[in-house]
Amino acid sequence: MFLSFKERLCGLILSDFQSSEIPLITKTPIFKHLNRHLKSVILKKGKIPPFQQTEQALRDYFSSQLTCFKLPLLLIGTPFQKMVWRALLDIPYGQTITYQSLAYKLNIPKATRAVAQACKSNPLPIIIPCHRVIGKKGLTGYSAGLAWKRFLLNIESLACL
Repeated sequence: MFLSFKERLCGLILSDFQSSEIPLITKTPIFKHLNRHLKSVILKKGKIPPFQQTEQALRDYFSSQLTCFKLPLLLIGTPFQKMVWRALLDIPYGQTITYQSLAYKLNIPKATRAVAQACKSNPLPIIIPCHRVIGKKGLTGYSAGLAWKRFLLNIESLACL
């Protein structure tokens, strides 16, 4: 399910449930995060411009035809979270980085856990590629679950062969 504010994409909820199950969607961490920052998130169905563009971009991504999203985004979070999310956009398709390396890249080497929390709070998984960030010892948490993270990394690694 996509969430937008003023014609810009601000949330993507990855799930197995149908978009008609609005009560379940409102319980997701991403919805709660956006509602906390925007104060009143309204869910609407329909074909509005950012959703159509996002649907096509995701189709292209999943068929390995798109490696970088060019969508109208609205980053909603703290200044620190936005800084981390912007850095995630610089991680090349098909590559990974550790949370610790990302903290060093941001010149905050002691903030590994804070960087991991910002990744966890990413309201636009896939589009802002937090799935490309891994722990020192391999795959760790992902807001939509490790199966999604593994799946996304597999798509990207196969496309890079």
